[in-house]
Amino acid sequence: MSRLLAAFLLGFWLFGAWPLPQAALLPTDPPKSVPMLAEQPLADFQARRARLRAQLKDGLVLVPGRVETSLGVSEKFFQDENFFYLTGVEAPGATLLLTPVPYQGAQEILFLPRRDPQMERWTGPQPGPGQEAEQRFGMEKALPTDTLSQVLREIGAALPDGGKIHLIANPQEAQERAARTLLELLRQTVPALPVTDARSAVSLMRMCKTPAEVDLLRKAVRITGAAFRDIPRHLTVGCYEYEIEAVVLAAFYRNGAERPGYPCIIGGGQNATILHYNRNRDQIRDGDLVVVDVGAQYRGYTADITRTFPANGRFSRRQRELYELVLAAQEAAVKAFVPGKSRMSDLTLAAREAMRSSPLRAGNDLTLDNFFIHGLGHFIGLNVHDVGDYGQPLPPGSVITIEPGVYIPAERIGIRIEDDYLVTETGLVKLSGDIPSRPEAIEQAMRQARRLPRQRDSVKD
Repeated sequence: MSRLLAAFLLGFWLFGAWPLPQAALLPTDPPKSVPMLAEQPLADFQARRARLRAQLKDGLVLVPGRVETSLGVSEKFFQDENFFYLTGVEAPGATLLLTPVPYQGAQEILFLPRRDPQMERWTGPQPGPGQEAEQRFGMEKALPTDTLSQVLREIGAALPDGGKIHLIANPQEAQERAARTLLELLRQTVPALPVTDARSAVSLMRMCKTPAEVDLLRKAVRITGAAFRDIPRHLTVGCYEYEIEAVVLAAFYRNGAERPGYPCIIGGGQNATILHYNRNRDQIRDGDLVVVDVGAQYRGYTADITRTFPANGRFSRRQRELYELVLAAQEAAVKAFVPGKSRMSDLTLAAREAMRSSPLRAGNDLTLDNFFIHGLGHFIGLNVHDVGDYGQPLPPGSVITIEPGVYIPAERIGIRIEDDYLVTETGLVKLSGDIPSRPEAIEQAMRQARRLPRQRDSVKD
């Protein structure tokens, strides 16, 4: 048997009817000639800071990172999205200062806590201030955090009249402990300078992804696709929703994801009609449809994909008719996209019209658009519901979801199909095209999975 044939048979045995991704799941090494940070070119972070400084040149720009609150006891540390977007720094307790008035020749200053060997026995090594951090993070200056007050006083005194502080954070949010601490520091050190909420400036920048960001989202999508390929081998009548969640999380971590980008939604039967159901504790029954809405987070970037499976391996006639309508609504939205003109609301109208014009009915003879109870999609990126302006045409470089659904509690039917799309100047590019969504492909995968030996351990009686 040739090696090529053996490899094909092994792949078919492992994955059934679901195709392998077109690229490797795990990341490849970046080119040696390009300085990289968090798998993005270092120059990308520098360009973002320069652009932000040019937009907010009438004052100081302060961006606090998150602080470590539990030393890893109750949760993993993950960096603030805006701070990470501008710096690539994942260390806790850092702050970024952009200033129109140079300080010691620098207009970009990263403040880092001083190294603490005793604390690092709990947290692991952390970057400290100094030349090494300046080179690693591409910063003009890296100073100790305990000097921030003095630096602010000196720069504040040198600002021209009308100067202000642009804060890229919301101190009112519960998790923004660092922002509240920083705001109190500003009131004590530079009380005469007004503080403005400048998050919208970064939000508009984050809408359009760089090629490196798109590549990271592609990797997150491929990892998520690996989870969907594993599901048919484990999804059977009588299994529990949490068993499918375990399959999903195992695939995520096995392929390099940091965590799920949001709580996994695994809903069978009646639970499939609940949009953000994530209890995932119920047993799956014969005839149930199972909505699986999951997304891996890779290097901070999150996929968001949904597929709907028949628990017994085959859609009933009614289920298949509804499923094909949801798929047609998604396709109508994609077809309706006009580069440079379409807003998310335009795509939503196209999807709803596809449902409204269908002869299918539910409830009191209602058209199916009455059972499509949520928005069609949203931006994704450093957050599963990423920042962006929904009032303007979708800009090239943005990445969106398109996720029509039909939810009929009286029939125990919930169906959602969600894919991730890159907006380009010529149209939409489906990033999740390797994850089948046609009903015949899903049924084929379920049939093939039932021919394979299934390894399942259970502690239940």
